Amino acid sequence: MNNRIKYLIIPLIFIAFCGNSQTSYQSQRLAVKQKIKKNISDNSIVDYQVQMQNIENPFEGNSHYRHFLNDLKKESEKLYPFRKASSTLRKAADISLDTPMVVHSFEGNLYNNSVPNDNTMAVNKDGIVLSAINTNIIFYDVEKDSLLKTISLNVFSDTLSTVSTHQYDPKVIYDYQKDRFIVVNLAGASSDNTSHIIVGFQLTEDVLGDWAFYAVPGNPLNDTSWTDFPAISLSDDELFITGNLLRYGGSWQTSFKQSVIWQIDKNSGFQADTVLDAVVYSGIQFNGVNIRNLHPVVGGSGFYGPEMYFMSNKNFAITNDTFFLLKTTGLLDNSATVLDIKMIKSDHYYGAPPNPRMPGNKRLATNDARVLGAFYENDHIQYVGNTIDTSNGYATIYHGIIENPETAQTTNLVFINSDTLQFGYPNISYCGSHFKSKMSIINFNYTFEDINPGCAVISFKKPWEYSDIKVIKAGQTYMNVLLGGLQRWGDYSGSQPVYGKTGEVWVSGTFGKANGSQKIYGTWISHVNTTMEDDPYFPTPNGKAYVFPNPSANENVSVVFDMEINTKVNVELVDMQGKSIALMKDYYTKQGTNLFSFSTLNLTSGVYILRIFDDQKLHHSSRVVVAD
Repeated sequence: MNNRIKYLIIPLIFIAFCGNSQTSYQSQRLAVKQKIKKNISDNSIVDYQVQMQNIENPFEGNSHYRHFLNDLKKESEKLYPFRKASSTLRKAADISLDTPMVVHSFEGNLYNNSVPNDNTMAVNKDGIVLSAINTNIIFYDVEKDSLLKTISLNVFSDTLSTVSTHQYDPKVIYDYQKDRFIVVNLAGASSDNTSHIIVGFQLTEDVLGDWAFYAVPGNPLNDTSWTDFPAISLSDDELFITGNLLRYGGSWQTSFKQSVIWQIDKNSGFQADTVLDAVVYSGIQFNGVNIRNLHPVVGGSGFYGPEMYFMSNKNFAITNDTFFLLKTTGLLDNSATVLDIKMIKSDHYYGAPPNPRMPGNKRLATNDARVLGAFYENDHIQYVGNTIDTSNGYATIYHGIIENPETAQTTNLVFINSDTLQFGYPNISYCGSHFKSKMSIINFNYTFEDINPGCAVISFKKPWEYSDIKVIKAGQTYMNVLLGGLQRWGDYSGSQPVYGKTGEVWVSGTFGKANGSQKIYGTWISHVNTTMEDDPYFPTPNGKAYVFPNPSANENVSVVFDMEINTKVNVELVDMQGKSIALMKDYYTKQGTNLFSFSTLNLTSGVYILRIFDDQKLHHSSRVVVAD
């Protein structure tokens, strides 16, 4: 079998000006012409879970880069020394907010002598959890409380026989419209001759059935680079992957080349087409400086598009107030699609976090202040990342909001902290119930000099009210795997809303696990929810129709809407081709708030437009997503 990767690149260069600032990027069309199928339920698959780990050199990249980061943290700790004091940046809630409740919890992927865990997870409508760490993937049936399968990353995609067996940095995501999973991970690094981004698409209803795998070039610019630190998101039609291109060797200044964005036709992957159509955006700059560590902004209660937002910041600064907001404006096959880039300013300064203390006279590595999670909902973006709290020298996390991202020039930023804990590696998911809602659940890891590392969640109600911290897994011990005092903590954690059910989110994080005399890494997965009565905007729409749950899954859908007068209306469902699917006529409404509900049992999965109108005008129009 010929496993060579074939692709075509056509570069286009764009330069734009934003006020007195210059932005630029290049857009390149790429077609990956290889796909290899595999049925992972095959009992003949031999998986020895092989893993090679250098316990003296735990960090990817080169020594110059690591020395720079360590020197930066030392300088930061001199400027902002550690002391036990409360942060002045977190605003106290003036009312109590119910702490998120844990619905279901279980231990996830087992440690396999590789650090960090890099927890990522997704869950489908049937309660099948797909969870991955740096070495392996598990499929877990929540309803049956049963582990369906464990498979290592390199065996999962070993039909791509020409890619490196050094596989790491997994990311998983669930497409609720297709009811399918996508798995992305890296293969090859600075020590390999070639590197790839492996993308796997679930092809059938059976998660252990057929998958299609594609090996996307990890060196798309043919300049001796390799891809590091991926992040992913989905729209109705496309898969987006961001990554950092690093050069082999060199100083920290030159080893990082740039961050890139891949825009990929997801439908080709789900159909296992021979050609996986894609565009890669490179040379992404602001004022001549490459923007590093881009993170896609996922949809909140459902997908949005065809545009896609991305965020970044000055993540290696000791303190800074700059964030970058980027947007692809349309589909990859639309010749008018461009990448918009703008700078926005925060009302508080963030900075690269210190390495927090844990028991055993050990510390945990926190990396930098890059954006680690973000979603877009109700015309606002919420995002989270690591930071230093300059008031006390703690490692903590920031939570920010960008209102009206199309026109926003500023962003609000708050630090989440505790007098007795230090935090790291957050993620965030939307859990609101109304078109004005800002409710979300934030998950993160925690530790302290006398508290073993664990993971926790909080819920966010509205600016700036937070619940108490809910520990979802307390550490059994501290981690002590690598030689020396500095241990890896993880590069990210997992989070996904339950589509079609407001207030419910799945999360995954890291805890210190005792395994006999060993002090190792554990992964914990939890299903949490919060009370919708806490949502200050439920259920009054104040002039706009609101559909919930949306997406829906074989259940009743409610539409809350305001009317200016008493009148008789019709309600119509129209598919995306403009065909009328259902017309429900002559319903009396009154001035003020009204609620209309209907069943989706007779509808096939897909996206519909719901219209409320009378003989005079169209009063409301909203999108309704139905998932099987």
